Amino acid sequence: MNNLQSLSSHVVCRCIGRMYDVVRGPFPAVVRVETTNACNARCVICPHKQMARPVRQMDDVLYTRIVDECASHRCAEIHLHNFGEPLLDKHLEDRVRYAKEKGIAKVKIFSNGSLISPERARRLIEAGLDEIKISFDGATREEFESIRRPLKFESVVGNVERLVAIRNELHSPMKIGVACCSTSDRQATMQALAALVDDFSFGKIHNWASEGQPAGRSKIRKPCSRLWRTFTVLASGEVALCCLDYDGQFLLGRLDPSTTIRDVFDSQRYREVRRRHREARQAEIALCARCSKSFL
Repeated sequence: MNNLQSLSSHVVCRCIGRMYDVVRGPFPAVVRVETTNACNARCVICPHKQMARPVRQMDDVLYTRIVDECASHRCAEIHLHNFGEPLLDKHLEDRVRYAKEKGIAKVKIFSNGSLISPERARRLIEAGLDEIKISFDGATREEFESIRRPLKFESVVGNVERLVAIRNELHSPMKIGVACCSTSDRQATMQALAALVDDFSFGKIHNWASEGQPAGRSKIRKPCSRLWRTFTVLASGEVALCCLDYDGQFLLGRLDPSTTIRDVFDSQRYREVRRRHREARQAEIALCARCSKSFL
């Protein structure tokens, strides 16, 4: 990084970081709860197969404690996913229902769509799920199946079609969206589902904080808003740096009967990470140093 880039990074990080400090509340706006880190897919754009931490489901007692604390602080949004396929959690519907009964305004999941049977679709809707996003990549069946191995294109499309039909039959307000980050043709990708779902979004492939800055990206640093807005709890109860820390390499704390979300969110360790981002010192944090989302 040359002197101009360094100066620009410091100015950008200082200005944006101070703004984040002003708007940050005492409790995260979004709490991401990894009820399971198991996955039935081996997508080529995902490092799940490299994950070294044990595959597990979150303990019910821990989950209940997390939701209770979120409800007491009027946290508006809980995501029941992180680094796994949430429908592999057989208690997912019960977890959704509990969060809604506790007054959580928005409960959301991301899914690869392969396990959304009509029965589970109905149960999730009846439990009160507010939003589901289906991860969907590739412009053709061949491209989809080459990326999202070993999922089948027709099966996922059919599952989404039935999910929409059941949602409409039950007159549910649940939002159904599709997210794509890898395709050779955006228009062709949208043809399969765009007319059915509520929204269809495209994102950029990131490097999972592990492969250095992609070519062509700006070399000017920016502070990561996740550190001020979101909170990621792994299935073990450990608190990860962010949702991209798939192996829990940089832990900010651990939730237990004597340690709350608010304790960790306002801890010295969390504040130190925010300070380094505010001072354009992300390179001192191994995961942030390599993360493509750490640059403009």
